[in-house]
Amino acid sequence: MNHNRIKRILTLFTLAVGVISCPAQAAPLKVGDPAPQLQPAKWVKGEPVKEFARDKVYVVEFWATWCGPCRVSIPHLNALHDRFKNKGLVVIGQDVWEMQPGAVAPFVKEMGTNMTYRIALDTTDGVMARTWMEAAGQSGIPAAFIVDQRGIVAWIGHPTELNESILEGILAGTFDVAKAADAYTRRRALDEKLRVLLTEFNRLVENEKWADAERALDEAGKIWPEEHRKNFELTRFEFLLDRQQYREAYWVAEHLSAAHPQEAMMQNSIAWTIATKDEVAERDLNLAEKIARRAHNAPGLGDVEQAEILDTLARVLFLKGERNASIEHEEQAVRLARGDRKTQFEKVLSDYQAGRVPNESHLRALERHINRDIRNGQWNKAGAALLELEGSLPEAERARLDTYHFKIQLGRGNYDAAAGLAERLAREGEKNAMMLNSLAWDVAIRDDAKRSELELAEQVARKANAVTKKANAEILDTLARQVFRKGDNPVAIELQEKAVKFAKGKRKTQFQETLDSYRAGKLPKAY
Repeated sequence: MNHNRIKRILTLFTLAVGVISCPAQAAPLKVGDPAPQLQPAKWVKGEPVKEFARDKVYVVEFWATWCGPCRVSIPHLNALHDRFKNKGLVVIGQDVWEMQPGAVAPFVKEMGTNMTYRIALDTTDGVMARTWMEAAGQSGIPAAFIVDQRGIVAWIGHPTELNESILEGILAGTFDVAKAADAYTRRRALDEKLRVLLTEFNRLVENEKWADAERALDEAGKIWPEEHRKNFELTRFEFLLDRQQYREAYWVAEHLSAAHPQEAMMQNSIAWTIATKDEVAERDLNLAEKIARRAHNAPGLGDVEQAEILDTLARVLFLKGERNASIEHEEQAVRLARGDRKTQFEKVLSDYQAGRVPNESHLRALERHINRDIRNGQWNKAGAALLELEGSLPEAERARLDTYHFKIQLGRGNYDAAAGLAERLAREGEKNAMMLNSLAWDVAIRDDAKRSELELAEQVARKANAVTKKANAEILDTLARQVFRKGDNPVAIELQEKAVKFAKGKRKTQFQETLDSYRAGKLPKAY
């Protein structure tokens, strides 16, 4: 996981769809169906729930400690829990797809009064993820399910969209589940259309084809769900900034903020974008301050949310030249923040105290440029941006840039240099195994990969496989694909069989399908 800030707008598509970021595929579990069983491996917090009681309503929310958006939604879910726990609501935070199961209990303890509901761990083979998330076609977290008093799934969506009105209706027995089921089916089909349009829109924006991008966005706007219209306006705001149409962008920001005064984190994202988005020549810092203060004054904010907003307000004030006020607000942010965020805010505070503007926004922009230039095969531009980024980072943070070095050397045809880098990474041990795997996989799935590139990628995958003692399912799957492309089907099948053996949850199913393809002599589509 990278450490991009959790309050930031990550991608235009994430903003756009917001709730169900997955294709409208057929799924066996949908709104209106009986809820699956609760089968967690362990209850980390709260009294275990063995089965759904007929006098209770349940929110089962799927999350993980590494998931930034999950952290943002936790205070909102906790507020609903506090509001309705004495009226028959039970909230279960079901941890899934966890990279470090041992981190869950400390995380929950650290959250304290911001996470007071029940918490459960999934099984090692991902039973809860499989029978709930995958069964419902949900490919991203956080995601929430509401189970009504009859044991029926009454609602599925993003937890931040779960509001008091929905819960009040379900608790009172007045919520129309049949109507909700129909709306859910139509919504999934609509989300798939939006996904296609916005994928094309993002591609056009990356290539600065502004007129075509605007037409794609307008087409998406025609089918955008009215209840999520604000997400369309957020997307349009970002697009106008990218296009340097600042007056129009700030008009959208002002009207969007005024129309949603209670949505503090949306306000916060707008203010932060105005203040820090890279390559913005005209910043309306007065508007950014107005919106940030509106976010700060919104009711019902928890400590985590307040810390994010105070950090934004501190940045705006610093850029306006109000250094003392900025330091005061950042000190408050540090006091309220937890974990990694506290550490990050402490670094920001030290910059303000030294009279410096933190440069993480510019560094993120450099990284975006590197990724874009690598995708477009512009190796010299990517290399120049990488050198600037490397020179701006502390030495301890430069190791993560090795993936860019490898891709650039590979793209330039400097195979010996790329191989040497992979060898060094392998010598440093298991911590770099998944980095090596990612490098090999990126080549393995390219239809236009040269034979020399494929041979190098196979070497890299074998190094990763050796480092992990030939027991990592992901790496075995990558190596099997390399070997299959080389034409050695029996060895590919043997490697893929081992990948299936070590895989868990959804990956076991995917890897089995890949194995079936290899046995049939076919190269499967990339995941």
